[in-house]
Amino acid sequence: MNNQPLLVHKNENLLYGICIITSILLLAYLVLSIIGIVLVIFFALISYFSHIISMAHIQTNGVRLRETQFPELYKKVVDFSEKMELTKVPEVYIIESGGLLNAFATKVFGLFGKNIVVLYSDFVDISIDSGGNEIDYVIAHELAHIKRNHIVKSLFIFPALWIPFIGTSYLRMAEYTCDRMAAYHLDETDGAINGLLVLAAGRRLYKDVNLEAYMEQYNEKKELYVTFMELLSTHPPIPKRIQEIEMLMNGAPTVTLKNRSKQVVVVAFILFFLIPSITVGIFFAGFKALEEFDFFNEFFYEYTPLMDAAMEGDVVQLEELLLAGTDVNELNEYGESALLVAVIYEQPDVIPLLFLYGADANIQDDYGWTPLMSAVMFENLEITKLLLDAGADPHLEDEDGMSAIDHAEMMANPDLIDLLNKY
Repeated sequence: MNNQPLLVHKNENLLYGICIITSILLLAYLVLSIIGIVLVIFFALISYFSHIISMAHIQTNGVRLRETQFPELYKKVVDFSEKMELTKVPEVYIIESGGLLNAFATKVFGLFGKNIVVLYSDFVDISIDSGGNEIDYVIAHELAHIKRNHIVKSLFIFPALWIPFIGTSYLRMAEYTCDRMAAYHLDETDGAINGLLVLAAGRRLYKDVNLEAYMEQYNEKKELYVTFMELLSTHPPIPKRIQEIEMLMNGAPTVTLKNRSKQVVVVAFILFFLIPSITVGIFFAGFKALEEFDFFNEFFYEYTPLMDAAMEGDVVQLEELLLAGTDVNELNEYGESALLVAVIYEQPDVIPLLFLYGADANIQDDYGWTPLMSAVMFENLEITKLLLDAGADPHLEDEDGMSAIDHAEMMANPDLIDLLNKY
């Protein structure tokens, strides 16, 4: 047991720390949003009840290993639990898998429930038929997850597990750790490797796999999408898992696998710099092009040249247009006037000029809103006074029967209320 600390992959704890920090930041962000809190609670409850139903199904329909139920297999569980110094032997169930080759460890009721291991029946069949110890490796691997408390740790970093590359990187390191612990406690390199080859070639062919050729197969793949797939996967490629076991048990691998660190850097550059930069560039170029073709004014603003000048606070342009005979009270299709636009965009300098050329202080848009109501809603005392001085009626009502005074009272702004009542 002196070598026990060496069994934990060197990057597992580091990546777990990164996941913890990421999860805290994500939760802090979501807490600031009411919708975010609702979503977190909703998905947490859905996941929790789904887990409960799944566990109930397994415990009701699966076959639990005991001294009186598959005793030889149960003894393996007990022996490995003792080797790994688990405080309690977990419950182990065999379930029919429909041909799937897998196993998993979990924890009933989350943080405070009991640990259980689930073995898919086809994996157990393979071990019994072959007389080998493939199932020993599988049992030891799943018990290692319990020993390392990976199930509970995953609950603490649940938000980070949804972030590409970050959560999956930690999960891959956890798998490496469990592979190493299983091989170490099994103390049989071939048995551990065969347990992985079953996942690669299936129950009938795994013993005939040419290991060296299989490992070389990994080196033949040079495409970036292979690296991309690897970074998104929760489990490392099987050749890399085999190499990790061979390095631990034999000191050297059958075939040295290529290091894809350079490709990881390239993928990270593409995903986190190149693609965002291109996206921002396209968005900016598109925005400028639409702006150049007057797209926004044409389809969104629907403003006349006089309204544009009022919106921008351009007194010179505004006066030129008015001198040229532009109707100061011209309305757009929404019933908005240049005066209303000047109020909305808070341009007090142009308002006296508009009144000088005959702007109607009480003109109403299609919803019955007056410039005074807009000034009140923006809580702009200066513009409100300009409008009142020009004869704006604070008692005019919009289509909802609300006057400017009513809006001021709804805003609970005593200064606006006093100003309006004076008029």
